[in-house]
Amino acid sequence: MNELFITLNRDSSEPLYVQIYKSIKKEIMEGNIMANTSLPSIRKMSEQLQVNKMTLETAYDHLVIEGLIESRPRSGYYVNEIDVGYFTKLGDKEEFPAEKKMGATYEYDFNLDHVDVENFPISTWRRLTNEVLNYGTNHIFNTGDPQGELGLRSEIASYVRNSRGVHCSEEQIIIGSHSQILLWMICNLIGLRGKIVAVGEPGYSLATRIFESCGCKIAPIVIEDDGMNKEDLQGSRASLVFTSPSFQFPFGSIMKIQKRIHLLKWATQNNAYIVEDDYLSEYRYSGELIPSLQNLDQHERVIYMGTFHGTLLPAINIGYIILPKHLLSKYQQSPLEFQQTTSRIEQKTLERFMRDGHWEQHRFRMKEIYKKKYEATMQAIKTSFNEKAIVLKGQTGLHIVMQVITNQSEQALMIKAKEAGIHLYSLKETWYRKENNPFQHPVFLIGFGGMSINQIEKGISALYKSWFN
Repeated sequence: MNELFITLNRDSSEPLYVQIYKSIKKEIMEGNIMANTSLPSIRKMSEQLQVNKMTLETAYDHLVIEGLIESRPRSGYYVNEIDVGYFTKLGDKEEFPAEKKMGATYEYDFNLDHVDVENFPISTWRRLTNEVLNYGTNHIFNTGDPQGELGLRSEIASYVRNSRGVHCSEEQIIIGSHSQILLWMICNLIGLRGKIVAVGEPGYSLATRIFESCGCKIAPIVIEDDGMNKEDLQGSRASLVFTSPSFQFPFGSIMKIQKRIHLLKWATQNNAYIVEDDYLSEYRYSGELIPSLQNLDQHERVIYMGTFHGTLLPAINIGYIILPKHLLSKYQQSPLEFQQTTSRIEQKTLERFMRDGHWEQHRFRMKEIYKKKYEATMQAIKTSFNEKAIVLKGQTGLHIVMQVITNQSEQALMIKAKEAGIHLYSLKETWYRKENNPFQHPVFLIGFGGMSINQIEKGISALYKSWFN
């Protein structure tokens, strides 16, 4: 089949890969695409629909999982034989099979976004919230500064100066509810629609989706052990680079000083910007913390971005960016109405939490707790899997990257894990170009932050049994 006509609604809240999946499934179930018909290649469909290859591959993967199509090596995707006469009409309320329903639970949830809620000082947070509510009630309920509460910005400025070597004042800080919101703001502030954004590969796919939603073209840059590939970067023609030099997701490697200097020089020479995502750099379990990339910036090319998502509670949605001074002026004169997206009550509570020393105590305590969980996860993998698994990287963040030595497909392992009540992530989703994934065996991300050590040990054991017993 040379072409498959699909109409996408880019204004819909329904993901594009779900729309593609449903459209192809409908055509198959209604008998409009016959058995053994070849579907258009991922490359061809990607160009036709103007979506990235990852979106197409995700839609095709779920058609494979459901048995509607099959992948034939070096040939492509073909429609399977199906008794379509059994179905009278595709149900209007059918749910996408891979969509995780709200409230769905797993016995062992190795979720990358989960943190240790049991050890969060909730009584202290509650007390500070009550103090905020009891002090100037009428004031706190009104609209605040679009950049965020000045007191909190002052605390953040002090923290990043002392712990990350960031050069800034509170005036340069803009608070937002989530990194995705802040990235959207950056795209509109700089004017990136139609321009090229360089992203690390493998990397943070949610950031890539935000850039695409803002009309940006993506230039994937191979991430090497010491940082971004120089040749890829030089040829990217990018206006902005998104990177996490102190914790290169997903492997947790660190961008070496030579690559940092090269990246900064490149940005200056090409009048480009760098978004430094400093997510979870606090949780490094060996060696000293690495100073920020912004610390080396002499020409105001770096936009520093941080979040409290992984160090407080995910429900406390507070993040921030630190703009170079010339961009701050542009932000303040922008005709766009950037309203504050974070609760003033939570901002004022966090301000007190940091001002009174609770934040520092909590960070150091959680680093020790997570270090024990990291070590427990490593030991559990060694005990249960032995030679059947290899830990590729670690020692930073709240997850471990594990390669499974097996002839089973990654898809089969994911299905077995789900049937056993185990939730985990595939590494392949971090590649923008799936064909660049170098691993011959399945690789998974094992998040340990939200689980107890006992749960981790039982969960890893259950995972092994679900795959090899």
